[in-house]
Amino acid sequence: MKNKLKFKLGCLTFLPILCLFIASCSGNNNPTTYTVNQELVDKDEGDKYIDKLPDDTKDGTIIQAFNWTYNQILDNLDAIANAGFKTIQTSPVQQPKSGGASWWAFYQPLSFSIADNSPLGTKNDLKKLCDEAEKKNISIIVDIVFNHLANISDDELEADGTPKVSPDVEKYEPEIYALRNANGSDATFHHNPNATGSGAITQVYSYGALPDLNTSNKLVQRRSLDLLKECIDVGVDGFRFDAAKHIETPNDPEYSSDFWPCVLGEAKKYYKEKTGKDLYAYGEILNDVEGNRDISYYTEYMDVTDNGYIAPVRSNITSRNASNIAAAKYTKNAAASKLVTWIDSHDTYTDGYPLSYEARVYSILASRQSSRPMYLAHPDEAKSVGIVNNYNFESELIAVSNRFHNKFINCSENQFGIESIYINERYSDSLNGALICDTNHQEEVDVTFDKLPDGIYYDQLTGNAYIIENKKAHLKLDESGVAVLTRTKNEAHPRFEIDKRGGNFLGSISINVNASYITSATYQINDGEIIKFDGNKKIDYNQNQDFTIKFEIKNNSYTIKREYKFNSVKLVDGYFNVLNLNPELFEKYEVYIWSWSSGQAGTWSKDYKYENGVMLIDFKGQKTQFLIALLPKGYEITATNKWDDKVIKQTKDINVSDQFFDASGL
Repeated sequence: MKNKLKFKLGCLTFLPILCLFIASCSGNNNPTTYTVNQELVDKDEGDKYIDKLPDDTKDGTIIQAFNWTYNQILDNLDAIANAGFKTIQTSPVQQPKSGGASWWAFYQPLSFSIADNSPLGTKNDLKKLCDEAEKKNISIIVDIVFNHLANISDDELEADGTPKVSPDVEKYEPEIYALRNANGSDATFHHNPNATGSGAITQVYSYGALPDLNTSNKLVQRRSLDLLKECIDVGVDGFRFDAAKHIETPNDPEYSSDFWPCVLGEAKKYYKEKTGKDLYAYGEILNDVEGNRDISYYTEYMDVTDNGYIAPVRSNITSRNASNIAAAKYTKNAAASKLVTWIDSHDTYTDGYPLSYEARVYSILASRQSSRPMYLAHPDEAKSVGIVNNYNFESELIAVSNRFHNKFINCSENQFGIESIYINERYSDSLNGALICDTNHQEEVDVTFDKLPDGIYYDQLTGNAYIIENKKAHLKLDESGVAVLTRTKNEAHPRFEIDKRGGNFLGSISINVNASYITSATYQINDGEIIKFDGNKKIDYNQNQDFTIKFEIKNNSYTIKREYKFNSVKLVDGYFNVLNLNPELFEKYEVYIWSWSSGQAGTWSKDYKYENGVMLIDFKGQKTQFLIALLPKGYEITATNKWDDKVIKQTKDINVSDQFFDASGL
């Protein structure tokens, strides 16, 4: 729909009478409605703030682009910047086990160098991403695994009971591999399964049978620092350290070491010398640090995760107890400025929550003073590498929440609840604003503020103006149940939704688009006519050839530009066509098909052929569904009617009636 804030009559532009309210002090508590006339709105100058990303990585919010390729992140840089995220976090950059066939393989690395063969992309791809992100004042931080390297399997152990290191490590880290079972401190891996005290946390990695690196070893430290410097050299601005609490500190009661000062400390100096800025780093510290240790052992060197804060926030949103949301405490004994919070992580996420709920929870995290909220871009159910499962990060509530966070850096906060209504006031001598979240989803609410001075405020979600008088206001909430009030006299940003974002199509395709809060919207196919549209639009294309479609969506001074490429598929008749299947998979794995029909048992087979980059399967009408699976090279499935636990990675279930499947995510 068109922007509801303005309409034209003749040659004049008028603002309709705005719903500007204050709460009455009368005994019946029913609010008296006051209107602010156009003259007052015109005279109001606001606070003259202009939306921008923070200069320092530590001050902004983070989007975890989990399993995205570097090029997929690159393609979405504009959208991420528009959504107000300062920082993008990638998946681990090291060489993954099994070529990165599954997401977990990235957390079993083979190397202390940027991968030369990774589904995420090449080192040059990462450099290009960093270069382009810098132009937009976006920071790139990468996930790093220092605690352990890849194993052979969960079952293969050394004589002392510690996991065996994968022989694939030798190709990338021959020195570390050669000394894996050396004597004493020369050993590059821990061989102390019975360690006690803090050593029970730092000498043995209890989450899976993974070879725990001896991070006090100078060779391990040197290669770890080499990796950080290599990342810094291509433009990386910071790091997330996986399993950080399982790496000892200089203050540990038992088995202490200088790993963090010698590796991260030196990397910070190196980054400062190269850029003049401060390197950002945070460590994954789930729950307690354990082993009679203190969180300050880590916060001396890095920020840390606070995964516990979200639980009371979630539960009290559900129970609609706003006072308890405001009373929720961080679970780490550290300053808020040292904490990274989240709704969920790649280890804990579920898709059971609707976007409206997810965005509402995130708005509370983003409103908080000093701490850094991280937003997980949810993967698909299989956590497929190279698949952008959804674009929920583009939600305008998430974007407005990030902008609110960015605006009030270093400002004070005042949280409180009024029944179901959560309020977080942010204020300083020059800036004032508040996030209001009604967990009961009322359309209109009465709010009494504590810190905000009286005056005209603007909801950054809708552009509506409200007056606070005698600390009271009556607000009409956005459909999300949230209002984000500041003194900035901005109109709402345009909003854009599209159901297809490029990819393959057969014969013809329909693309459904919705644009709102707009003054103009256009699209252009290839270099053809620029076509205007208003709100909802169905675009049909039936020319059976590749095409590019460009959109330009405006609301006065704000513009969104998007471009999507669609590829026309030419099928080989008589077969089911599997497209974009990487030919290297046939060299590294055994590629099997598991096929079935409704009510029938599945069957393994290799009844396919691979021609001109396309896997061709003839089901002869006997099967209606199938999936493609990767198994270890040289492995033969003998029980063809039973699911095989050796499967490394698989596609989703595919319907034969679909005629083709894009396997680029495999």
